[in-house]
Amino acid sequence: MKTFLFTLSILACSLQTLAQSYLLPDFKLCIATAKRGGQSIQAKFNYNCVTQSMEFLDGDDIMQLSPISHIDTLYLDTHKMIPYGNHFLDVVYTSPQFSLLVDYKRKIVNEGKKGAMGLKTQGTVQNVDFSSFGGRHTEEWKKGNDAWKCKDESTYVYVVKSKMKRFNNTKTFIKLFPKKKDEIEQYIQQHKVKFDNVTAVLELLKFCTE
Repeated sequence: MKTFLFTLSILACSLQTLAQSYLLPDFKLCIATAKRGGQSIQAKFNYNCVTQSMEFLDGDDIMQLSPISHIDTLYLDTHKMIPYGNHFLDVVYTSPQFSLLVDYKRKIVNEGKKGAMGLKTQGTVQNVDFSSFGGRHTEEWKKGNDAWKCKDESTYVYVVKSKMKRFNNTKTFIKLFPKKKDEIEQYIQQHKVKFDNVTAVLELLKFCTE
């Protein structure tokens, strides 16, 4: 009985980490508009940030939306997703001065083994090629006593004068406005800006472009 409960706790942990790979907690009924007057698509969508693919429910199956070149905009709950290459970007803000988008990317990493008391016994961290799992709950994912974590590697995309510039922290942001280094550092400290807060980052950009 103890072994059964221990196995269930490991599986629950793995599935919890798997759920964190999605942008939304659940698949949402959304509309994808098509280019050149094509037919819109309505389905329950969610964005897989690990595989960077838009997925939808087809009965009990999770399917990947492909190709995406014919999609103009996919309104994923409160997110305005547009195709970019072979994945999607989230349009956060647009104005005559600049646009801000988010390129969501997460990576599932192996933090080590769990002992009998649930403690990690391995110090190394290994990346997982989740694409080899096909985005499904395969046996390779379920088995074992590994401790998994979903690591966020998303980047912001700052678009100005048709040029795209990326940043994800204070150092890379200052490179966008090197002459305002002192003002930026003071603003970040005063307003306690965290780069995982999209609203705070947008206000920081507005401050730098005034």
